[in-house]
Amino acid sequence: MKLYNYFRSSASWRVRIGLAFKGMDYDYAAIHLARNEQFAEPFANQQVSHLVPALVLDDGRWLSQSMAILEYLDEVQPEPPLLPQDPVARAQVRALAQDIGCDIHPLNNLRVLRYLKNDLGHPQQEVDRW
Repeated sequence: MKLYNYFRSSASWRVRIGLAFKGMDYDYAAIHLARNEQFAEPFANQQVSHLVPALVLDDGRWLSQSMAILEYLDEVQPEPPLLPQDPVARAQVRALAQDIGCDIHPLNNLRVLRYLKNDLGHPQQEVDRW
C-alpha cells in the first residue's frame, strides 16, 4: 500500500495513526499541499478531488477520505480493532471523529482559506480571523 498524505493534514494523521496502531506496512508518499503538489502527476491523474489522504492498494485501486480508509483497514485487518466493542462507545468515537472532520477541520482547511483570499478577495487579516 502507498499512502499519499500531507504532514500537516489532520486527516492524513488519522490514517497514519490507524496504520501504525494496526502495525500495517505502507509506503509514505508526501504531497505538499501548500506547493500545490496535489495537482501534479501521478496524484492528480488518479485522485479526482485532489485531496489527501489517499491510499493506493496493492492492486492499484485508490481509496480516499480518512474515515473510509480507516473503515477499510478495520475490515481487512480486524485485529486490533480501531473502535471499541460497546455500541455506545463506538458511536461516541464516531461522533468525536465527525466533530473534527465535519465541524473543526473545514474551517482551517487550506482549500477554504485560499478560496476566501483568492476567489472572494478577503484580505489576509480577515482570512486569519476566519
